[in-house]
Amino acid sequence: MSGLRAQVRSGLVWSVLNNVLLRVGTLAVGIVLARLLSPEDFGVYAVALTVQAVLMTVADLGLSADLVRSPDPRRRAPTVAALGLAAGTVMAVAMVLSAGPVARLVGTPEASRVIALLGLTLVLAGAGVVPLALLQREFRQRALFTVAAVDFVVSTTVTLTFVLGGAGVIALALGRIAGQATTLVLLHLIARHRPRYAVDGSVAVSVLAFGLPVGGANVLSWALLNLDNLVVARMSGAVLLGFYVLAFNISTWPMTAIGQVVRSVALPAFARASTAAGDRGLALGTGLTAALAIPAGVLLAVLATPLVAVVYGPRWLLAAPVLAALALFGTARVLFDLWVAFLLARGAARAVLLVQVLWFVTLLPAVVVGTRLGGIVGAGWAHVAVAAGVVLPAYAVAMRRAGADLGALARHCVVPVLATAPAAGAAAAVIALLGPAWLELLLGAAAAGGTYLLLVGRWLRRTVRSISLPQAPEPAAAPAPEADGPPRVSVVVPCHNYGRYLPEAVGSALGQAGVEVEVVVVDDASTDDSLAVARRLAAADPRVRVLAHETNRGPVRTFNDGLAVATGEFLVRLDADDLLTPGSLARSAALCRRHPEVGLVYGHPLHFSGRRPPARSGPVTWTVWPGRAWLEDRCRSGVNVITSPEALMRRSVVDLVGGQRDLAHTHDMEMWMRLAAFSDVAYVGGADQAWHREHPASLSAAADSPLGLTILEERRAAFETLFSGVAGELPGMARLREVARETLAREALRRASYEYDRRRAPARSVAPLPAFALATCPYAERLPEWRALRRRVRAGRSWTQRHPWWLLHPLRRIVRDRAAARSWHRTGLYRSLPANRSRPDLNEGISA
Repeated sequence: MSGLRAQVRSGLVWSVLNNVLLRVGTLAVGIVLARLLSPEDFGVYAVALTVQAVLMTVADLGLSADLVRSPDPRRRAPTVAALGLAAGTVMAVAMVLSAGPVARLVGTPEASRVIALLGLTLVLAGAGVVPLALLQREFRQRALFTVAAVDFVVSTTVTLTFVLGGAGVIALALGRIAGQATTLVLLHLIARHRPRYAVDGSVAVSVLAFGLPVGGANVLSWALLNLDNLVVARMSGAVLLGFYVLAFNISTWPMTAIGQVVRSVALPAFARASTAAGDRGLALGTGLTAALAIPAGVLLAVLATPLVAVVYGPRWLLAAPVLAALALFGTARVLFDLWVAFLLARGAARAVLLVQVLWFVTLLPAVVVGTRLGGIVGAGWAHVAVAAGVVLPAYAVAMRRAGADLGALARHCVVPVLATAPAAGAAAAVIALLGPAWLELLLGAAAAGGTYLLLVGRWLRRTVRSISLPQAPEPAAAPAPEADGPPRVSVVVPCHNYGRYLPEAVGSALGQAGVEVEVVVVDDASTDDSLAVARRLAAADPRVRVLAHETNRGPVRTFNDGLAVATGEFLVRLDADDLLTPGSLARSAALCRRHPEVGLVYGHPLHFSGRRPPARSGPVTWTVWPGRAWLEDRCRSGVNVITSPEALMRRSVVDLVGGQRDLAHTHDMEMWMRLAAFSDVAYVGGADQAWHREHPASLSAAADSPLGLTILEERRAAFETLFSGVAGELPGMARLREVARETLAREALRRASYEYDRRRAPARSVAPLPAFALATCPYAERLPEWRALRRRVRAGRSWTQRHPWWLLHPLRRIVRDRAAARSWHRTGLYRSLPANRSRPDLNEGISA
């Protein structure tokens, strides 16, 4: 069992104990207090607690989630601590100042003192953000259980003492403050965290960029669970609202328990797992969560009538059909919680916020329409309809963009869904045959549970045993120490007949500040004076080494030979006709030092053919993408986004995946994708990282062909080489291979249609393009691009005459391509991906 798997398992066990024991204890204390306090006192406290819960949600700002998912939590901790304390203090002041108006607004003016007192808990909670996140990150649920248990004992003791002393409802607030203060002290002691408060501007920007969307999503999530109450109260009245709230509360019993257990370990598990393992863990986690939530929800729906009758009595049976709908909605909520944890671990906080906004916007009219048509039952089914028809597809899109394998998720849910159907049938049969409600409930649950376990037991055991969550691999130690001294970078310069450019290229590498540079020039049997120039450069500077081929071996072998003798912690391939911009290596190496999970860094290159344009040097921003998500984006776009000289590689990851493969024009593209399969990918923004020279003799110019067929064939070769090698053995790669093939087929068909739209076909035959599409993707004939091309082929030369709007097609392509180009110049990608964005520290010597 891997270390991370053992931690997750332990965290789940202690989280379950925490949930069960503390819920039982809270229920017992509630029963005692109900005998000591009046209903009016309870109502006052409930109002104050609601206000506190809302402001606590706002004050969190996603700070704990950011720290849990961060690869460098200790560095971010002082800034997060300062932000947490500041947010808690601001919210506490707001709670105190608004206590009177809010209490009067809700018709309970006597709650103002309790609201003001509970404001102190916001300060205490803000001060405990860092140790709480550190314990969650390490799966120390046992320690968290201890903290929660002591909190419970202290708060209960203080509350009961003051209640018996005649303090009334204020006793509840004092107990909560005492418990929160105790929690704060214990969290710091157990986490061995000494409070430090400091604000690092670059850290604060990235924390808030991630945390503000999370905070907004949390507020919307709270609003979503209360929006329906307002609608039902206004449209159906207070009496029916009581039935509705009762049904909603029952539906949350099992789902809240399952959801809290899942949330307690999901975010740190996804954050600390490797990219590939995280994707596989998501599929397994979804399957196991579904195995609990789906039968619980369906069984609750089937047994709604006897359950309500037994627990609350026959007079509350009007709530049963509402419970049937809300139980199914509860199932969806549990799965959504797991998926949110995955998205947050991948840095997709904005995607989570957008889904919550979409959910809120669609739920309001749905509940209104549902209540109008079906009363409180209609309101319940409105939740189900929005969850299934809007929220589920929205999360699916967000997760696919974050690199999730949706097919694997669906496959892991098949068995629980199929097993739930006969289990629900068994419960329904028992209800139909028996009379007393308590007997229906008891035997119905037993029949359903037994049937379900019988059908799903073997699958469940096999799935649990298959769980494996290897941690994101720390790159192997480089020859030079990473912690001390400047980074050591080896710049490999393949050269063939570029003697006229070589001094500039080597000089741009040797002039890099902030790093130790080693230049390895490999001459590939040049017929000009390249070798002589290289040897003169080596004689003038001991940092330059020269290798010489007796026969021409090509650019791939030439680079790999230089790679074999390089000794740096990081590697750069610099073709002899390209140049590095000042500070390029320091910017990339600093990012790698900060983020050890990153194996490939690139930036923006400046293309030129005559005079070199001036290069930007900052302010610098850093973007880190999960490697698997970046790789999937390459498969979905089908194109390379890295020219070459602007890329820096971590040597330990290169040693893991190997050097370049023998491909004519896409050897670099294939290597970037292979590195992304085993590490994360980063981008240096705000500065230009290299100059790329364009001239007729360059390798990239030689790849051009009239229809673009040559480069399509080369890209296909790159993808096939990637997935046939070591990367192809990773989970989910078979799906990405199919995605890449379909992408290339679509692009070939679009290019063929473009020839018609530009009035160049059929005079210039486009037959090779559909032939390429069919050879690449067996189902190409079923693609919409194939049908669009067939329409043009049938029309022939009259295509542009029959369809006056034909100009829209090339115009749309031009607009789309220009928008993609602007995105690439700004972000390094043709479309946005969820990422972790930050800025360098001032002490890293980079303009931020």
